[in-house]
Amino acid sequence: MREYRFDVVRVVCMTYLVAYFHLYGYVYAGNHITAVYSASTSVAHACLGLFTFVSGYLLGKKYGFGKQGNADVLLFYRKRILRIVPLFVVSSVLLWLIGFNSAVATWNGLICISPFVNPKPLTMYYIPVILWCYLVTPFVSRLGQKWRVYSSISLFSLLLIARLMFPSIDNRFVFDVFFYFVGVVSAPYFDWKFNFPYGAVIKSSILFMFILLIAFFFKYDSLIYYSFCQMALGAAGVFVILFICEGVGRLLFDGQNKGEKGFNALACQIVGFVSFASMACYMFHRFFYWAAERIWNPSDATVKWLMMAGLVYPIIVILSYVIQKTYDHILNCISPS
Repeated sequence: MREYRFDVVRVVCMTYLVAYFHLYGYVYAGNHITAVYSASTSVAHACLGLFTFVSGYLLGKKYGFGKQGNADVLLFYRKRILRIVPLFVVSSVLLWLIGFNSAVATWNGLICISPFVNPKPLTMYYIPVILWCYLVTPFVSRLGQKWRVYSSISLFSLLLIARLMFPSIDNRFVFDVFFYFVGVVSAPYFDWKFNFPYGAVIKSSILFMFILLIAFFFKYDSLIYYSFCQMALGAAGVFVILFICEGVGRLLFDGQNKGEKGFNALACQIVGFVSFASMACYMFHRFFYWAAERIWNPSDATVKWLMMAGLVYPIIVILSYVIQKTYDHILNCISPS
């Protein structure tokens, strides 16, 4: 059964990344407003952290492993690889061809060593991160609930030690792995039904926004480790965005669950459409933005923003939906199971 409430999370996170954060660089180029761009970067980390949490949670719910031995594990790897890797290869090559990523960075991404070594591919850095998370999923999820916690803490502790020993390991990798393990471990314990009282949602959002502001205030203090503050910002942002998505999800899906028709039903269809396209949209939006600039590249920042966000982004979502739908059809033809 499809987890519609998490579609809202995918749509909110992907829309922020593609229609605002990455677009910011195209519109303002090198003329970033430092404070705005720094805060935007922290929210972007939070979006990817939340997206990673959702992936870990859903896989932790879906897969128990062990019932059919290694056959379950091999099937899991096969599905994950076929689902992501071919599109990842195509998008990585496209970004190299248009000069967005260097050949070395692209290669590091394709062989999935970019979380550990430099140079790292821009944008595509996240795909090797999630693939490494998938690699350990069967070994954690096949354990009992208590041992899920122990093994996750052990693996994450080893990653932290490695990060202290090797500075080239990406802080974002550490951050995302943490939230992936949180998702996998919490899956047997919690059923995230978006049914918190509104008062709890408001109070929690205020609390985490306060943490967000405190961490941002101290981020540039030389006495406090910069990476720690970035992670604190991202962690607080994960919960702020989660609660925002809960509010949006309840507004959309409560009416649908009661059989209401009209705007709610249409909004739910739009959310489902954009959610389905989200992974392809993340992988290919840089190429489509590049192509749009070749067609028309207005010098006025406001005009360019309106063009990219109001026209190009919806087209990207539609094209990404077509790409994902076509690719899924191909997968079903060559691998019906």
